[in-house]
Amino acid sequence: MRGYNWRLDDFDLGRRKRCSSVVVAWKNPEQPLERILARGNFSLGAGGLVGLLAALGAVTLVLAGVLAWQGFWPVLLIAIVQIVLVTRILIKAWERAWISELIEIGPERIAITQQRYRRKDRIELETPWAVVELQQPEVAWYAPRLRLRSGSRKLELGAFLTVEEKRELADLLRSAIRKHSALEGASNF
Repeated sequence: MRGYNWRLDDFDLGRRKRCSSVVVAWKNPEQPLERILARGNFSLGAGGLVGLLAALGAVTLVLAGVLAWQGFWPVLLIAIVQIVLVTRILIKAWERAWISELIEIGPERIAITQQRYRRKDRIELETPWAVVELQQPEVAWYAPRLRLRSGSRKLELGAFLTVEEKRELADLLRSAIRKHSALEGASNF
């Protein structure tokens, strides 16, 4: 599985349960941790982005070069500025779509590593008091919010996922947390 975020830590997958293309769950039989990886659905890798930008630049410079050869030289300058701006915009959009959440559920702690391109944040919650909440929106066409709550701390998960993927992630979280939960009925529908 080598996609745009293949540089995430290489874990020994052990027994892996593939749920959908963007939500993957696995458990290593030698460790008590269960892991769930949710990642953005972004199909353009770094090589594809470079190829797209190279093709765009080549076509633009060839057309601008032909016009510059005929005496319309300002077109070449405008084409170069356009290539620089479009390249910058596409690279920034590509970086913003690079997102993933790795959730490691153990008997004592839930460790959530949220990665957006190069920035990584790690949050830990207590497993025995964790509750999974899938809040339905007040407006019918909005997507529900998936929250993980432990004590007074709340964390929204999977904001980048579709409705079906959020439900799938909620089910995986509930089944993994239920084994270690001190609360009866540790899920809020």
